[in-house]
Amino acid sequence: MRTLEWDEEKDALRLIDQTLLPREYKLIECKHVDELIAAIKSLKVRGAPALGAAGAFGVVLACTTEITKESVKQEVTKLKIARPTA
Repeated sequence: MRTLEWDEEKDALRLIDQTLLPREYKLIECKHVDELIAAIKSLKVRGAPALGAAGAFGVVLACTTEITKESVKQEVTKLKIARPTA
């Protein structure tokens, strides 16, 4: 069981919805940076190591979905400010 993992076939990040633990185990699939940001803000992914890895995968998502270097930079900026806690 991995907290986060990259699905190469779908170009998507799969992560455990931590808000449901320990009652339920559910994977969320993020194919776009906005989906990952929503998961971060709603604490579906949490903890410094998981947030760091999610951010790195978010950059990968941006690179797979955005066309220009500038649009990738904009997505990365959105990721940087997504974490709701200190």
